[in-house]
Amino acid sequence: MSLMPYSKTSKFERELFSEFMRKLTSTVPSVEVLERELMRISSSIELSRSELNQVLYSLERVYYILLLMRELQEYFKDKIQFGGGAVLNYIFMLRVDVPRFTFDLDSSWNMRVNNKRSVLGEIVSFNKYLAEKYSLCLPISSDKCVELMIIEYDIEKDYFPQILSLRFPVITRWSGLEFYKYVKTTTSLELEYSTLRKLRECFKNVLGVRDAKIDYIRFEITLEPIYPRVKLDVKLPFSLGHVKLNITELEYQLASKLVYKIGWDFREKLRDNLHDVLKAVLDMRLLNVASRYKFREYVEKLSSSVGLKIIDIRGNMKRNLIELLRVGEEFWSGFHYILVRAKYRDISSLIRSIERNLEESLL
Repeated sequence: MSLMPYSKTSKFERELFSEFMRKLTSTVPSVEVLERELMRISSSIELSRSELNQVLYSLERVYYILLLMRELQEYFKDKIQFGGGAVLNYIFMLRVDVPRFTFDLDSSWNMRVNNKRSVLGEIVSFNKYLAEKYSLCLPISSDKCVELMIIEYDIEKDYFPQILSLRFPVITRWSGLEFYKYVKTTTSLELEYSTLRKLRECFKNVLGVRDAKIDYIRFEITLEPIYPRVKLDVKLPFSLGHVKLNITELEYQLASKLVYKIGWDFREKLRDNLHDVLKAVLDMRLLNVASRYKFREYVEKLSSSVGLKIIDIRGNMKRNLIELLRVGEEFWSGFHYILVRAKYRDISSLIRSIERNLEESLL
């Protein structure tokens, strides 16, 4: 969180909130943009009004994930590449099937560095770029504002030495913390009533809600190893334009999910990891658009790197999927799977179909 001072003049104070409204209008996705994407991805399935609303609310965060991915790629170019659930579901899956929802962005750094501090230095420069491009600062008094849409170090989530955890605070309608609570939490300051009232007017006029929220888009940068990648020319949803993205190879990502999730021997910790197994299984729908030869090749390499053979992976997969079939319904009902559930209805049939596809790919 960054607290910025204003120059305290009466003229500036008069223009403060109208300028903030202009920034809001150009930065936060309109409901019309979100609804167009909602209609596109739900056109082939049947959803109730409450389910459509759930999807709409989720799409607001998806918009920011893709916006952040675009900005990171345009700024860092070949220094960064993307993978993980967001790429699989919002870049690949949208072309062939309905996505599962995921709200984190995974990336990896393509330059050799000694420690996280080196990458954090690059993030400081990136923040200057973001501040110039978006310059979204939440007014909290006549002389201070809270900077949003810049990258913050996420110390709460930063557990691992080779993974840099970061977050991107954005203004939303439906998820996160109410803006006045966010201000209190991050600055320990209480908004004066006049400021609170003016901000509510701004949010109501631009976003259609009085108590807008601040949410974090969380993302990670893995510092090693360097994964095989391709450059894809992608037309992003939400009218975010075309961008050439550095993406970890699809077949490598799917092989990783098979070896380290679906086909991993979790032993007594299987129950704790079954939800991740379900996510990986659903992502395996992308096998239908992947090279089976490359996929099997990567499975062999990754299995060998942890002292396993494909026969071991197949055995572990069978045990894990039997357990997933037994208790998977409790995960299946979550809102992350609302689109997949509407299309496929029966989790057991879907899991068995994907298992057959995997078995055929490993022969």
